[in-house]
Amino acid sequence: MQEDTPMATDQFDPAVPFTASPSLAVAQDVMPGADEPALRVEAPPEGGELEFAGLPGRVGNASWHRDRYLIVPVRQETDHSLFLHLIFTAREADGTAHQADLAMGVFPGLTVLLIVPLRVLDLETLFLPRTPGRLKNVSTGAPVDPERITGLTVVIPPSAGPQTIWLGRPRLADREPEYPIPAEPMVDALGQWTRKSWPGKTADEGELRAGLLRRAAEPLPPLDGPFDAYGGWSNLRFKPTGYFRTEHDGRRWWLVDPAGGPFFSTGADCLVPHMAGPVEGIEPLFAWLPPREGEFAAAWLTGKRDGLPQVSFATANLIRAFGRNWLGEWEKLAGKWLRAWGFNTVANWSLPGLGHRLGLPYVFELQRFPTTRECIFRDFPDVFSPEYRADAANCAVQLRETVEDPLLIGYFLRNEPHWGFGDYNLAEMLLASPKQLHTKDRLLAFLAERYDGDAAALARAWRRSELRDFTGLAQPTPGAARFSPEADEDLRRFTRIMIEEYVRVPAEAARREDPNHLNLGLRWAWVASEAFYAGSRYCDVFSINCYQLQPAPEEIRRHAAAAERPVMIGEFHAGALDVGLPSNGLRGVADQRERGRFYRWYVEHAAALPELVGAHYFQWGDQPALGRFDGENCNIGLVDICHRPYAELVGAVAETHRRLYEICAGLVQPVGEIPVEVPREGF
Repeated sequence: MQEDTPMATDQFDPAVPFTASPSLAVAQDVMPGADEPALRVEAPPEGGELEFAGLPGRVGNASWHRDRYLIVPVRQETDHSLFLHLIFTAREADGTAHQADLAMGVFPGLTVLLIVPLRVLDLETLFLPRTPGRLKNVSTGAPVDPERITGLTVVIPPSAGPQTIWLGRPRLADREPEYPIPAEPMVDALGQWTRKSWPGKTADEGELRAGLLRRAAEPLPPLDGPFDAYGGWSNLRFKPTGYFRTEHDGRRWWLVDPAGGPFFSTGADCLVPHMAGPVEGIEPLFAWLPPREGEFAAAWLTGKRDGLPQVSFATANLIRAFGRNWLGEWEKLAGKWLRAWGFNTVANWSLPGLGHRLGLPYVFELQRFPTTRECIFRDFPDVFSPEYRADAANCAVQLRETVEDPLLIGYFLRNEPHWGFGDYNLAEMLLASPKQLHTKDRLLAFLAERYDGDAAALARAWRRSELRDFTGLAQPTPGAARFSPEADEDLRRFTRIMIEEYVRVPAEAARREDPNHLNLGLRWAWVASEAFYAGSRYCDVFSINCYQLQPAPEEIRRHAAAAERPVMIGEFHAGALDVGLPSNGLRGVADQRERGRFYRWYVEHAAALPELVGAHYFQWGDQPALGRFDGENCNIGLVDICHRPYAELVGAVAETHRRLYEICAGLVQPVGEIPVEVPREGF
């Protein structure tokens, strides 16, 4: 990095020194739409970094301690959201440096206050609640003590083109300020972004209604291919059992449907009519909001996580077209499209009971994963406590409703454990905790057994001469993994034991309630540690969400070998910026044609891997323009907010599904045309 020219006092606080990457052009300016000094940052496509050291700009009595706020005003004027990282660096007394990384998206065309409560730098909270203009946030890295912060780095990742970004003066405050919201609608009455036009944008309510009624009246094309009643392959038969199961035929893994047909599961997640987003505090950004009572009442939902009102323009648009019968008409339309496009599974987070009503195989996630009053880190519970076992039994009761349904493929125990967003030594965090935990008692017993009851041997191995007995570790002991390599190894061994118990207890409770269906695992975000495979033997399938351009064969083989189970991909997608949403997705391509090429490339190469038994696309419909509950606002749907299918995408989906089983069997090769990836925009 190189140091930039000091700021003039009347334009930027010179007490906030910074250094900038050579790639960035930084100049003094004023924040557009706000009367305050700012840095105008011209970022090239490869991005860059600005590092602020010291940050003495306090407000009132605020300082670097918990329950105070860091404020960074940001603005960007493009046709896509901004994606950036706020990285906090802290240094311990022994010189050890830690970094907490808060990745987040920023809505374009607004002056957005990025406000970080410093208490969240302990990383106990993975996703911060969204705030006006700030989209999704994910917190990773290592926990940071605010009192030991030495600097803040703003990282601008690569983008498809150059970006102009304004950064206001980072400052501290002792309370959360008001969020500025302009009285300028950014979403039209149909839920579409006002700032952009594109081919296929619905002009008005009349065009919306006519299009939906026409699509509802179109006949269902005949099922094309050698498929049995469940969507399995009729050219090969296995022993039927009346329920879905797994089998390795000597060449590859299969799901086997109730009639004995080999089955590779393809489906769309979030098959619902109501992708919704919060409106509280941002009402002026909507040109129209449906009335909360009367015919549009169903367009209002209550957020499960925060209890706040959310609005679904997707639902409002169905009501406009179909009136009181909107839900039944949508279910018929969705069922028709699923069959026309060749999907054989109603995938996760879909409308409850929809698969059964449509006569299609389905999966679901348990409504709740067991927990305890006191957790060890994020959502990792006190797994050796009686409370955990009792709650696991309570959570499993829901499986009684579907225990005899042959259409149910299986259930996921949960999705993306928050404690799994990184390779965290959970046993080290357990020792540092002041809480009274059954799992800590089990850790002390583990250490006593490992060292044959010899506390002196433990003290020598851990280089802690003050340890007189094993109960000395019952008191909060932070940073124990840094004591010695032996200490780190001991704690990582017990972390694996903790994770195995985390899986075993709810898996066995579920099996007692439902011996008929497949346990599909935990849908990991990614495998950050080999310890994540602990407990796989209690599941039938190892599931993972795989946001890559294609599933990496070596990774899938490693998952299957380590888990000794077949693998299912619970989520993947790619989005584009050509149809009026500010963010493309976790993977980006140029346009809807490229999205179709991506689907073919991904799913056909997935089907060719003998360890894989399914891949589910995330998701059915586009996300709200201003963001769903956590701020995601990506073009990742098979249909848009007005229920118009993306023709180039779904045409490619249908073509892949017609040849899917021949690819699985090795009779034909996957497509060879690689989609062109573009940078991820927004978050």
